Amino acid sequence: MEPLNWNCTIAHGITAFSYFGIPIVIGIFFAKTKATIPSKFWPAFILSGGFVLFCGFHHFLAIFEPYMALSLLHLAVLDLMAFISLSALLYLMPTVYQIVEAIAKSQEDNRELQRSQQMQRLFLDQGPFLAYIKDEQSRMLYYNQEIQSRFSVDSQHWLGKTDSEVLTDAEEARRVMENDQIVLKALRPLKLVEKIKIPSNDQPCYWLSFKFPFSDGATGAYRIGGISIDITESIEAQRSLTDLNRQLEEKTLELEVKKQELIYLSDMADMLYSCESEDEVYQVVALTCSKLFPNMSGSIYIIANSKNYVQINCIWGGERSSKEIFLQSECWALRRGKLNLLSPRNSGLVCSHLIQPVSGAHLCVPLFGEGEVVGVLHIYALEKISPEDQQITEIIARTLGFALNNLSIKQRLTYDNLRDGMTQLFNQSYMQTITEQRLAEAERSGEPLSIIFLDIDNFKFYNSRYGHLTANIVLQGLAKLLLKSIRSFDIACRWGGEEFVIVMPKMTLETLRKRVEQIRVDVEQMQLKDGDQTLESITASFGIAVSEPGITVKDFLNRANQAMLEAKRTGKNRVIEYVDTYN
Repeated sequence: MEPLNWNCTIAHGITAFSYFGIPIVIGIFFAKTKATIPSKFWPAFILSGGFVLFCGFHHFLAIFEPYMALSLLHLAVLDLMAFISLSALLYLMPTVYQIVEAIAKSQEDNRELQRSQQMQRLFLDQGPFLAYIKDEQSRMLYYNQEIQSRFSVDSQHWLGKTDSEVLTDAEEARRVMENDQIVLKALRPLKLVEKIKIPSNDQPCYWLSFKFPFSDGATGAYRIGGISIDITESIEAQRSLTDLNRQLEEKTLELEVKKQELIYLSDMADMLYSCESEDEVYQVVALTCSKLFPNMSGSIYIIANSKNYVQINCIWGGERSSKEIFLQSECWALRRGKLNLLSPRNSGLVCSHLIQPVSGAHLCVPLFGEGEVVGVLHIYALEKISPEDQQITEIIARTLGFALNNLSIKQRLTYDNLRDGMTQLFNQSYMQTITEQRLAEAERSGEPLSIIFLDIDNFKFYNSRYGHLTANIVLQGLAKLLLKSIRSFDIACRWGGEEFVIVMPKMTLETLRKRVEQIRVDVEQMQLKDGDQTLESITASFGIAVSEPGITVKDFLNRANQAMLEAKRTGKNRVIEYVDTYN
């Protein structure tokens, strides 16, 4: 029986060792994995553990059973083991389903966790953005498929490497690693725009990057997570928009300049229309040019009436670069009848009227009046004259030519409207207007204004004897005599027919008598000829009057006319001054 006893003893020992080892191994497992047991399963866990331990005691005591009788301790252990086993069985029977259900739920949670982790991995791997994880030294721990595709690397090539080892531009790599360290030091997310070149593209790409720190649960070390979105198109679009805005601002400024130029040209045209003399015309053009070309100088030259030379009439700007007087042949614009430009960029013809040494840019534009060249507009700039400035200069030249034409026509019309066509003396309408002005001036100054009314004696007989054409010669001769006999500021006019009026300011009555008497004698002694035929002399009757404060033009003329009629009535060929007895 010895072998059987030893066999039984060894079997009980191994079984006891196993029962005691199972709780120890489970305890070590829970200690190492830090796993926890739900509180509702603690009774079942304790009862099961007690059952296992007591089973172990049972087999441990059974080792000594062949050598001794059944002891009270062994019996107590058996009884307690039976009670615990029955209690564990009775308790576990209703909770078996819950345990199975909990295990199934745990397995489902594990599968859901795996699916979630898989979805997250797919999201990071297949998303249209760069995703990566780095350690505290900026070494790459993970990067998604977008990075692999963009930078043409496989899934293992960059692992464990820093940005300075994988990026081609050292400066870009330094900036990226500096941003990583900022995230680690602040332990706060960082949002920024990074510029990183891609090997397959010469142009840099712009990335909107979100970097954030997190703790690795397994090691406790900090990691850097990052997601970068390509915003190169947005940046380029923004730059394009910025360029368009800049171009729009430039165009707006150009339009403002053009608008101001149009205002200047429009003002010039309005002022030229109102000019009464050539000097005013030149002043208006000079003022406009100084506004339009503030950094240039220029001058206006007009061909002399003799056509032998050209002389300066107006100048503006700080520097004169042309002669004051020169021959027409010395200016290519006058010789050709078209503009001539000389500049460093345009080696044109050099006009001889330019002052030596010639430098800068020169533009000569001919002025046309009444179908022929009448002068030249000269513009001088230190560096260049732009095509726009050339166009403006041509516009000014054409406008100046039109203004000179209009002024000439205006002056002719004014002369014709104010003058008598036959004698070229002022007409009756102008005489009434100028007399009214002179009366107002005399009243303000307190000085007298004198008026002479004269009529040729027996002119109807003279007209009948010699005819109308010869009589006109007499009228013209008398007009010339009157112009020679009066002062430059005296005004002579033909009142109508054979009647004439002379207005003489600032003359006393005594001086007036002497002056008119001399004119009467000169008329009487005047010799008139019609070709070789000597005409009969003429005489004239004169009436004179001196102004008084408040007198009207009509009354003033009537007084002189009454005095002239009194001279006619009393014998003709005499001078009579107005007195109140005529009324």
